Amino acid sequence: MPTFLSDPPQVVYTILAATLLAAGLVWFNRRSRRSLVVFLGLLAAVLAVVLIDRFFESPREEAVRRVQAMARAADAKDNEAFVSHVADKLEYRGSGATITLTREQLRQSPFWHQLRQFNAHVATWDFSRSDVIEKGDTIEIGFMAKGEANGKMFPVYFRATFSPQPDGQMKMSAFESFDPMKRTNERLDLSGFLK
Repeated sequence: MPTFLSDPPQVVYTILAATLLAAGLVWFNRRSRRSLVVFLGLLAAVLAVVLIDRFFESPREEAVRRVQAMARAADAKDNEAFVSHVADKLEYRGSGATITLTREQLRQSPFWHQLRQFNAHVATWDFSRSDVIEKGDTIEIGFMAKGEANGKMFPVYFRATFSPQPDGQMKMSAFESFDPMKRTNERLDLSGFLK
């Protein structure tokens, strides 16, 4: 399914709604068969776009859904649910060297103990379309995330890469962390949480 239909930008809905409204007003004013056919045709097109958008998930929407599911799993301290969205090998690029973790290493990471110990709340937001890069079968998205415990908040800007896996699903295969104010201009090293 073309991304233009399965994940239309807001401007498409705005144009369709304005066109439908104009056609509806023309029909209401003229009450002719031709204007009714135009209005019903546009209404059918709008319904088709809405149904395609609702029932077909684009790669960007799948990546966002998986990140949100990972945040819910981290918030619930459920490492099994979290790693179900991660590829067999996960590459992390911080300010230091790049490290590669297996799914099992991530499952056993000290990160989970710290989340439980401090009863941290985890959340994600700001999945901007302008932060999306498609490279063939892979998709890279940017988003904000935070960990919050004892009234203190630790925000981070992430870039996550999702790639197709042998089981046919898109899973996170790489991620990078950055200072939330400077975004991609200054890396933030979180490797100490992962090892």
